[in-house]
Amino acid sequence: MTIWDEFVQTLNEEINNLRLSLGNGSAGDYAEYRQMVGTLAGLEWSRDRLTDIVKKRIYDEDEE
Repeated sequence: MTIWDEFVQTLNEEINNLRLSLGNGSAGDYAEYRQMVGTLAGLEWSRDRLTDIVKKRIYDEDEE
């Protein structure tokens, strides 16, 4: 397993933990709910953008 795979796996685990927490109603109030949803959205966005960048770099290197 590469460092990149470990990083993505860690992000996915945190995303799943947040989803489970939200689904179980663990947010104490609306402000906490908003924070959890924002964190979830940020983690997903980061994972997706970083994955795109890594794929482009690897793809570009393979072409050369």
